[in-house]
Amino acid sequence: MKHLSGILPLLLSGVLVVGCASDFQSTGSESSAASPPDTSVQDSIDRANAQAASDAANAAAQQQFLAGMAAAQETMNNANNNQATSNW
Repeated sequence: MKHLSGILPLLLSGVLVVGCASDFQSTGSESSAASPPDTSVQDSIDRANAQAASDAANAAAQQQFLAGMAAAQETMNNANNNQATSNW
C-alpha cells in the first residue's frame, strides 16, 4: 500500500496534464474557406499529451518494478538472517 502512495500522484499528474492540454484548440485563420485549417498547433499538443502519458506510464512501471525488486531483496535478506540465526 505504501508504494501506491507514490504512484497515485504520478498517474493523477499525467491525467491532469492530458486533460488540461486537450482543452486547448487551435484557432486558425478562417479568411479562406477553401484552405484546410492549420492543425499544426493541435498536432503539437497531441504529441506532447501522448509523450506525457507515455512518460507517466513508464515512470509508474519503473516504480512498480523497483518496488518488486526491493521486496525480493528484503525477502532474501530475511531468509539469510533466518538461516544465520538458525545455525547458532
